[in-house]
Amino acid sequence: MTDPKVDGLIAEARTLRYSRRQVMRRAAALGLSVPAVTAAMTTSGYAAPNQTRKFASAPAFLQGSSIHILGASYFVVAGEERFREQMAEFGEQNGVDVTLDLVAWPDLQARIAAAIQAQDGVDIVQLWDPWPYLYAENLVDVNDIAVPHGEAHGGFYDWVVKTASVDGSWHSIPYGTSSSAFAYRTSHFAEVGYDSFPDTWEDLFAAGKALKEAGLPPLGQALGHSLGDPPSFTYPYMWAYGAMEVEEDGSTVAFNTPEFVEGMATFIQGWEDAFDTTGTAWDDSTNNTAFLAGELSATLNGSSIYISAGRPEADGGVPEIYEDMNHADFPQGPAGRFTNIGAQSWGVTTFAQDVDAARSFLDFFYGEDQLVSWYNANGGYYIPAASSFSELPVYTEDPKLAPFLNLVNYGRNKGFAGPSDEAAALAYSEYIVIDTFARAVGDGDAQGAVEWGAEQLERVYSR
Repeated sequence: MTDPKVDGLIAEARTLRYSRRQVMRRAAALGLSVPAVTAAMTTSGYAAPNQTRKFASAPAFLQGSSIHILGASYFVVAGEERFREQMAEFGEQNGVDVTLDLVAWPDLQARIAAAIQAQDGVDIVQLWDPWPYLYAENLVDVNDIAVPHGEAHGGFYDWVVKTASVDGSWHSIPYGTSSSAFAYRTSHFAEVGYDSFPDTWEDLFAAGKALKEAGLPPLGQALGHSLGDPPSFTYPYMWAYGAMEVEEDGSTVAFNTPEFVEGMATFIQGWEDAFDTTGTAWDDSTNNTAFLAGELSATLNGSSIYISAGRPEADGGVPEIYEDMNHADFPQGPAGRFTNIGAQSWGVTTFAQDVDAARSFLDFFYGEDQLVSWYNANGGYYIPAASSFSELPVYTEDPKLAPFLNLVNYGRNKGFAGPSDEAAALAYSEYIVIDTFARAVGDGDAQGAVEWGAEQLERVYSR
């Protein structure tokens, strides 16, 4: 006579595609006998040999399903290739047709909004922080997948919980973030007297001015409407000069401060002296192209520039720019050193054609072997969401990548000092902080730009 609780666990494991480790963890939580569960797995034919979650045969409830995934374009080619391989692997194992639609980063949110408006067209969506707050009503509850995944790998970082969960509940599953550091040409900076990257924002502007005056490539920064580099620059600079979107109460706007107005005036002059001033129209790809073409001496970016620069040349040699590159932490300002950090995630839409198939794909992708292979393929570009992954060689072997992991030690969430909630997501989606900087360098009026930004934030946070 079998135990109904054990039978129930095996049925749950089949539905959610648990690995053996997850089955045993759930058994312990339910107070079930491990030998009894092991015997039931054997007699029932349940096969979970490792975290890749391969099954002896495709579950009948998945066969014939289709999944449409919507995400942002990759900057690391090998990472995209690996993801497509994983889609094919899952599809072949389970009889599921999996398709992928990758769009430019600035277009992703509009495509998500259009799908939600139509309640059709996409089953799995890629989400930036803190978008889950905006779309929670249209995303399936995935606590039963996200929580075990985090627990199995040392727990999600605090910055992940703050920016990807919705008040502690998971409507998407985080994988980490495409982090940022300053990529720079060591020889160019050495030529103007800097043996290391400047430690303060003002010193960075001075170095950029010296580079320009010496006829060397300038600094480059995107200030257009895009998801990655523009907020990664403007939010940390704002914090470094004593301003923030709101106070800890989550409603009192603290943007228009004398310190920030002074800091913005410094930035306006620095922009003219040190930067390629066409950056107001750049998106997340423009600076990559310019740096790799030798047109910039430094830019804020993920590790994708470095990874691209390291591709072997036709003769098998390493490109000169790769050897001449390094990375540095964000500079500090009068209020300290900060960076913007928040988790990206994958979620299942409530209007998916087959919610079970979409959930099963995510459970497959977040299996340890699969996720590690994806991290490795991306060459360290994505900082992991759970602590145990940070020890992978892809993050530790190359000292030039150390600043990308270090940012977890001084990062802040959008909406700081308040929560990274719906209001913070709206402010981010409307590019309020970024447009404040673009206005300032456009007309040279620091006070006017900061006052405008404060008015826009008041509108959002008073809703």
